[in-house]
Amino acid sequence: MKIQKLKDICTDIFSGAALFTNDNLSRDYKDGGYRVIRLADIQNNDISFEDCLFYNKQDYKKNRYLLQNNDILISSRGTIFKIAVFQKEDTYKTIPSGFLTCIRLNPDLNISVNYIAAYLRHKENNIIQGRNSIKRTSDKKPKIQLKLSDIYNIEITIVSAKIQKDIDKLSLEASGYLKKSIQKTKEIEKIVLAGV
Repeated sequence: MKIQKLKDICTDIFSGAALFTNDNLSRDYKDGGYRVIRLADIQNNDISFEDCLFYNKQDYKKNRYLLQNNDILISSRGTIFKIAVFQKEDTYKTIPSGFLTCIRLNPDLNISVNYIAAYLRHKENNIIQGRNSIKRTSDKKPKIQLKLSDIYNIEITIVSAKIQKDIDKLSLEASGYLKKSIQKTKEIEKIVLAGV
């Protein structure tokens, strides 16, 4: 085992795109637009693409934010700490919103993205308590405000390849169970609503 700073095992760490409601965001996709992953789209450690909005403006500057397979998204602002691994499922160009930070691991280091995501979830309290990164809202809820410099310097304990492989396997199994459970819940809701 060795301890490394997150910035030392990544090729890129960047904040999501600053988008506003008057920024041509809509539920419908137009050719040349971008799907936007918002904080609300991360549910149960996964990304739900069902309610994503689209930024439908031709804007080459947004290409800087394009997500790639196995990018880790973490909430850098908001009241809930969320983490998910992005897996491209279609041809949409996808970008994270400004409330999210993208962590792109260096593929040459062969470090499991599922391990890093699990590690960050496990260290959640340490991450959001450090460096004045947490404030209190008027209703006393914690408000996360992680700066890029805070994220760069998160210390990661790198475990053996075997342990990382075991975590990958468990993550895939858990994700499969969760997706089946969500699908079953939707089927039950349909039946209940049809009977009402």
